[in-house]
Amino acid sequence: MSGFKRLLKNSLSNIINGFSNVILGIVISPVLLHNLSKVDFSIWSLTLQVGVLIGIFGIGLQVTVGRFVALHLSNPQKVQKAMHQSLLFSLLLSMVCLGGIFILAKFFFSFFPEVSETNANAKLILILIGSSFVINNVFSPFVGYFTGIERNDITAGINIFFKVILGTLILLLVHHGLDVIAWVYFAINSFNQIAFYILYKLRNTSQRAKLSLDINLFRTIVVFFSGLLVWNIAQFLISGIGTFTVGKYSFQELAGFAVLMTLVNAGVGILGAMINPIIQPMIRMHNHGNNQHVELLVNKLIFIFSMIVFIGVFIAWFAAVHILGVWLGYLQATNLHVMFSLLLAAYLIRMIAAPYGLMLVAYGKQLSIAWLPVLEGLLNFALSIFFVRIYGAIGIAYSTFISGVLIMAVYACKYRAEAEYKSNLIFVSFLVIPVMIAICLVSLVMTQSVTIHCIIYGIQIAFIVVFTVFIIKQVKSIKNLLNQY
Repeated sequence: MSGFKRLLKNSLSNIINGFSNVILGIVISPVLLHNLSKVDFSIWSLTLQVGVLIGIFGIGLQVTVGRFVALHLSNPQKVQKAMHQSLLFSLLLSMVCLGGIFILAKFFFSFFPEVSETNANAKLILILIGSSFVINNVFSPFVGYFTGIERNDITAGINIFFKVILGTLILLLVHHGLDVIAWVYFAINSFNQIAFYILYKLRNTSQRAKLSLDINLFRTIVVFFSGLLVWNIAQFLISGIGTFTVGKYSFQELAGFAVLMTLVNAGVGILGAMINPIIQPMIRMHNHGNNQHVELLVNKLIFIFSMIVFIGVFIAWFAAVHILGVWLGYLQATNLHVMFSLLLAAYLIRMIAAPYGLMLVAYGKQLSIAWLPVLEGLLNFALSIFFVRIYGAIGIAYSTFISGVLIMAVYACKYRAEAEYKSNLIFVSFLVIPVMIAICLVSLVMTQSVTIHCIIYGIQIAFIVVFTVFIIKQVKSIKNLLNQY
């Protein structure tokens, strides 16, 4: 199979894999919102975000294992050693996380006094949902193994199967309350993760799982994982902390905000799923000593991403009210569609830098700029508190855009200064196109003039035509580049 076709297959599998989670949220969120009280739905959203925070460790470990497996595919013994050390590490992390959940359950909801208005057992729900993500962390090395051998389609199939079961059961049991839903979530998620282990064992029947500590390899895995963890925590400060900020300073908007973020995460998830498998060809190029090819690939991908985001935001502006209308009802959609468009634009713009981050992971140099995503996360958190207290939940979009563009300006300068393949196109992708998106959206929101709206739409359509041509050319160029590997 050619390098380009292999990438398409893994990207499609990743999209399906990610969408099994996103679609679950898209289908279930309106049902929960209509059948639970706003307080109960807010508890559900807050506990899921706690779970996402815990899941950061599993995501990092999955990528870590995937990289080590990809590096040693020709040496099964090294692959097994990497798996064993990763399993030991995941067990250690999970014990720490589980202890943290029980401590957090005692104090967490004291920050949200409105929670006292419900009969649901908020502490139990937090423990069940949090423990589900701890179980995900324990089994994450097995998912990482399939990522490393470029068989994301296997995990995608398993995820879809169990998410369909989970979604169906939640829809059937929603009238029994949040406590029952949390128990169902915990049980089905556990079976889902056990299935990954069974599949791994079926592919490695000749290998006996003998866990023994290899200090050097264990340390190498921990160091690589730590670099990813910094990035992932910074990402959470940007994409996950908003739920807590809105819950603290604008609790009455939390239910609507959480529902919108489900759709926003769907859009972001598509881009993320598309790009993640590119790390394997990047590693192959790097191993061949062709770092210029890696940089050329990154430049093209970033340019494509920026143009896709421009087109996607334009389409979303028109489609938002209808999508939300079908999903939540047109009464809700009328109140929420502007916030949705701004949130989607802000979070998609941040994804433009994703190929650069993956390049650093492929090089094993993600720690070299770890301070930048941390700075972005802290800046975003501070700005979100400021804007949410003044403007409400929509302030999350303002803080995400401002912090994202500022840090991307730094990324662009740093990347071009260090790259062997110099290109000013990086500034167009990181700065010019995002600013164009912001200007168009702000103009549409701030004015009601039909004439101005028509002028903006005309300009956007002209750019979309040009960008479509560029995207087709860049995809053909990437295809030729990847087929060399």
